Amino acid sequence: MVSVDYSHTDHSGAHRGPCKGHTVLNIDLSTLAAASVVRAALEVHGMAQPSLVVSFAPCTDLAVSGAAHFERKRAANPDFQADAVRMARLAEQFDCPYMVENPVSVLATLWKKPEMYWHPYDFAYLCPTGAHPDFPEVIPERDLYPKKTGLWCGNGFQLPLKVALPASIEVPKDFPGHTKLGGKSARTKYIRSLTPRGFAEAIYEANKDHILSCQGVDNMVSMPIITTQLEMRV
Repeated sequence: MVSVDYSHTDHSGAHRGPCKGHTVLNIDLSTLAAASVVRAALEVHGMAQPSLVVSFAPCTDLAVSGAAHFERKRAANPDFQADAVRMARLAEQFDCPYMVENPVSVLATLWKKPEMYWHPYDFAYLCPTGAHPDFPEVIPERDLYPKKTGLWCGNGFQLPLKVALPASIEVPKDFPGHTKLGGKSARTKYIRSLTPRGFAEAIYEANKDHILSCQGVDNMVSMPIITTQLEMRV
């Protein structure tokens, strides 16, 4: 079995970092968001069943921060949110643990309540020290910033461990992706959608025993672990 990360918006590749040496498949499902497409891709590569699904569903039509635009979108497409929820719930259609990441959103009412909420700073303990490797002018060191986000999980997915920060560490009150960036440029959208590095590491650490057990490999054995990530970009 292999782990499958089919990600709608995680262009940063942060989830690939903790899984070095793994096989990575990138599949654009922006127009064909169906489980059959994912299964067909696995079959092409001789892979039958995933061991883990990690989904970053598009938040454009779900996040409550965009509620002011919902009526306009509903007038254009009465099913715009049902379509978005259907895309998010693709993760359920595989017989393996899954997680769906989204900001505070209507998934909580149109699907189910999230299993947990978190902020990037909750996983700073796993984040490398020093400046952010790509956007140090926006993202604080060790991803020490707030951005309330939910995790919708199931099928035995193990929640990542949050660790409280020492009182001596200060965190900005607002998400720098909003306070330091404006407009709707591709750069702004890219930075705002970055997956926190500590969070990606925590997901892997919490679920690696399951991934390895599906492959019949003891997690103490030093050998490559082949997993697969399928990225759905919208």
